[in-house]
Amino acid sequence: MPQPENSLLIWGAGGHAKVVADVARASGWTVFGFLDEDATRHQQPFYGTKILGGSDFLLSSRVDRGHSVFVAIGGNSARARCIAEAVCAGYAVPVLRHPTAVVSHTAQLGHGTIVMAGGIVQADTRIGSGGIINTGASVDHDCILGSCVHIAPGARLTGQIEVGDETLIGVGAVVIPRTRIGNRCTVGAGAVVIAEVHDDQTVVGVPAKAVNLK
Repeated sequence: MPQPENSLLIWGAGGHAKVVADVARASGWTVFGFLDEDATRHQQPFYGTKILGGSDFLLSSRVDRGHSVFVAIGGNSARARCIAEAVCAGYAVPVLRHPTAVVSHTAQLGHGTIVMAGGIVQADTRIGSGGIINTGASVDHDCILGSCVHIAPGARLTGQIEVGDETLIGVGAVVIPRTRIGNRCTVGAGAVVIAEVHDDQTVVGVPAKAVNLK
């Protein structure tokens, strides 16, 4: 049985969780098991181990708090909630970095953040808890990202950009320098952001413009 201090419980059991497991294993972690709320999947094999239970299992007295927990849930608000629950329950929530990721020694990564294969985080950038720097995404110098921000595969944030909590920057999007993007925003795939995006806005296109989704 793996030693708790070297093992990881992954909260989530979908496609994103598989990629998280790959990053964890490549970084020297042993994946102890996965968690999912669907009771029909409990004790079923999943990606090299099995699904042990749901959040009730994680928060029960049956689990050694020496295990670390990583929340592998793509939805930003749900990920924020689960990270808070894991921390409150006494688990360590680590930072994961794929060996091929490039992270400046002056960058600061909050707990529960992952930098996936080919991801780049440059000098003096600060990323809050629960961040996802997805496959091949890059965040350049002096950026400030809030909690549970997702930078999707291939997206490019240039220098001195501020991104609020729980915002999604879509696949292949580009944000020009010294731009502010608010909380809970969505930047569509392939968009080019050249002006401020306000809280709760969705922007798409080149240049990116706000859309009304109601």
